[in-house]
Amino acid sequence: MKSLIIMMAGMILFTACQSPNYDKDEVIAELNGEEIKVEEVLWQFSLEEDPEDMMTHFLKQEIMLLEAKDMGIVVSEEEIEESKQAIFPDTEAAERYELTDDKDFHEKQASKLDISPEEYFEAREERMYKVQAYTEKYIEAEFGYPSDSDEIDEWGEKIDSHFESLFDRYKEDGKLIIKF
Repeated sequence: MKSLIIMMAGMILFTACQSPNYDKDEVIAELNGEEIKVEEVLWQFSLEEDPEDMMTHFLKQEIMLLEAKDMGIVVSEEEIEESKQAIFPDTEAAERYELTDDKDFHEKQASKLDISPEEYFEAREERMYKVQAYTEKYIEAEFGYPSDSDEIDEWGEKIDSHFESLFDRYKEDGKLIIKF
């Protein structure tokens, strides 16, 4: 009897510690009336650890992109390509994929999306550099840059607080409906 209880407790603990299995077509949120599905998050993040944090982070990025575009911020394909080439000049996506250290991540994500790791890498790379460029321009427009290294921490805290406030405001205004 005692061993049965221990085995059942172990099974419950094992099940509780496993990350939820999300269907890629599952709707995690509505942002400005548009559905956002797990698949969109998977193109950038793994949901194996802290899935709610990853989905929240993704939604904050989406809100920032909306805000940046509403401000008239534009990111060109040339800017994205320059960023891609900055680390490994004169390379194609397939070459950059071969140089990456996290092939396991790309393979896992690609299998969830039924594509090749190279295709996943290329799409993720495009998304990451696009988000990075919009983020940099948005932060520059909203906050500028600190003039002194002593101001960096305070500047970073203001930015974090701003993004958190935007997220909360979108929820309060009904522009963001979270479904997870």
